[in-house]
Amino acid sequence: MKQVRVLLIDDDEDDYILTKGIFNHISERYTLAWVDNYDKGISAINKKQFDVYLVDYRLGKGTGIDLLEEAINSGCEQPIIMLTGKGDITIDEQAMNIGAADYLVKDEIEPPLLDRSIRYSIKQAGILKALKDSERKYRAIFEQANDPILVSDCLGTIHDINSSGLKFFGYERSEFINLKDAAIFNNAMERERFKEMLEANGSLSDFECELVSEDGTVYYCSLSSFIQMDLVNVSEVYHTIIRDLSYRRHIEEKSVSLGKMYISEHIAKGLGEEIRDPLSTINLALDELSAESAIANNESVQAYLEIIKGNCDRVTQLIQNFISSTETKNLNLQRHQMKEVIEESVADLEDLILGHNIELTTTLLHLDKKVLLDKPKIKEALKSIIKNAVEAMQSYPKKIHITCRVNDDMYEIGVEDNGIGVDPPNQHKIFEPFFTTKKRANGLGLTHAQRVLTTHNGSLELKSIPEGSLFLIHIPIYHEGALWF
Repeated sequence: MKQVRVLLIDDDEDDYILTKGIFNHISERYTLAWVDNYDKGISAINKKQFDVYLVDYRLGKGTGIDLLEEAINSGCEQPIIMLTGKGDITIDEQAMNIGAADYLVKDEIEPPLLDRSIRYSIKQAGILKALKDSERKYRAIFEQANDPILVSDCLGTIHDINSSGLKFFGYERSEFINLKDAAIFNNAMERERFKEMLEANGSLSDFECELVSEDGTVYYCSLSSFIQMDLVNVSEVYHTIIRDLSYRRHIEEKSVSLGKMYISEHIAKGLGEEIRDPLSTINLALDELSAESAIANNESVQAYLEIIKGNCDRVTQLIQNFISSTETKNLNLQRHQMKEVIEESVADLEDLILGHNIELTTTLLHLDKKVLLDKPKIKEALKSIIKNAVEAMQSYPKKIHITCRVNDDMYEIGVEDNGIGVDPPNQHKIFEPFFTTKKRANGLGLTHAQRVLTTHNGSLELKSIPEGSLFLIHIPIYHEGALWF
């Protein structure tokens, strides 16, 4: 039989003798030791030499409550039973709130009661230790996990988040805990659908949605969550693991974009060949017809022939532009400063900007790093985007603002205008060939710009803003080995 080591901490020797007498009537599995002051008691507790501690409320230097509190704060995991000369509900509640295993009145202690109190205290301490060990393991996993982990509830209250989550969303802990979880969902309907599905099933795997960080960055994420009962607060909480799928989505979108580019190029070349042959025949027939002696001096007929030829030439040029906008050409890559490329592009469009009375401003930050690019092609792409902004503005004042900054290993260039913007139903169509909502526009400028940036392993995207449009261009600072030709 394993011996249970009990230490009595009491400054009264008579109480020790009485307590020893009680233990003589209990099982022989207990061994009792005694110390007579506060300091010896704390020393023994810190050395973890005993399995149970009986602590008198009055200890001279301090009270048993003081000793109990110091022991708990020092990490004592063994049960401590408080003893008093007479019952006091205030001391009882205070002791239990701090962490006492039990509270006994000396005059009421009988051998069976003391035996039962010690056995229950040891059992309870074992359960608490197992819970603490489990909590420590969970906390270690929680804090060291690479993926963000969020603890919230059905009301949207945020109870906890790990370090990876704080880094992901860009908040300080004190700021984040005071938020509602709706603040991190980019779409309120997605948040409601997540909640409904989780409540209906009790758990949820790979729920895909958009989450937003403190600085407004939107991430495409997968949420895996389950509901657990919080025994302390007696409420249900959501444990949610967040995985960032933005890179995967970027790869998928890039793959789709490349696929569209190959298809567009194939269609453009085939269509171009089909149209060029009849156009050549028409032009040849027009030349022969205009040389006929019967109509050579007929000014009216010659004028009509010139109109037909002009329109044929226009169709030929349109087809050539279409083919050029879809062609994949080798890049002549050289190192250039991004500021120089932007300024030259703006200078090339100076007449257009002045002619439309547009106020164009720039904010070009951190542009000391050179980037590997095909300068003429990037300039054409930039000019196409700026022209698109010019065409989008119909009323004064007309403003365009160009920004450039380094974001990780990318140059991020923004072209923002205060024009009419793009209607939501049309936002996913604007990079398609020939799609346009503007008069006298062929709908190829943005298509060509996107293709140029894709061949540089970059990207072009439209961002929603309250007024006007914002096009964001991303160009790698250095990705020589990853470039696509």
